[in-house]
Amino acid sequence: MSTAERGKGKRSELRRTLVTSELLDTATRLFAEKGYEATSLLDIANALNISRPALYHYVSKKEDLLAMLVEQVTNGFAEVLAQFKARDDLAPSEKVADVVGLIVRQRAEHSDQFRILDRSESILPEPLAGEHLEAKRTVLREFTALVEAGVETGEFRPVDARTAALSLLGMCNWVAWWFRSGSDVEAVVATITGLATSMLAAGDNTGRGRQDAKTIDQIRALLDRLEG
Repeated sequence: MSTAERGKGKRSELRRTLVTSELLDTATRLFAEKGYEATSLLDIANALNISRPALYHYVSKKEDLLAMLVEQVTNGFAEVLAQFKARDDLAPSEKVADVVGLIVRQRAEHSDQFRILDRSESILPEPLAGEHLEAKRTVLREFTALVEAGVETGEFRPVDARTAALSLLGMCNWVAWWFRSGSDVEAVVATITGLATSMLAAGDNTGRGRQDAKTIDQIRALLDRLEG
């Protein structure tokens, strides 16, 4: 394959990725507004200002959109976590902060995607339902392993790693339900990654009180911004 052909292939792949992202955002927004059952492919095509045959280039039925959501929201993060776990150039706290930041940013910028997938778990057909469940288990397993690594090195205080991982994932996923469009995404990312690392950080008892007070202040500041 020539350089020109490889370049054309990369541009085509990038375009497809961008169109897929826009397609998912549009479809999940309509699902949230009208309901999954009441939304047709024609509704989605009209919202995208494309013809239905053009939409069929990407999906042939609504179930394909659920499969794309599983791939993007669940499988994608399972793969990312596995990659972070394998990296030797990052400390456990850096891995946790980076992963938390990625999840929070996705939940804030594409909140409908997560909410619709969460609500649609009971109607996912097989084998998609099994794939989604296995990916969720992988995410929890890999996140737990990141916390365990930090405890073993002494960078994190002794905690039950699975409980800590579930707590962090819950904090990140909940962003999809309360984040308001137009709010400062990066400010929320910074606050929650700070809370995550503070929750796990090892330290003496003297510093713990000051750290806990700082964490509470951060939570209050975030709540004040949300109420505003």
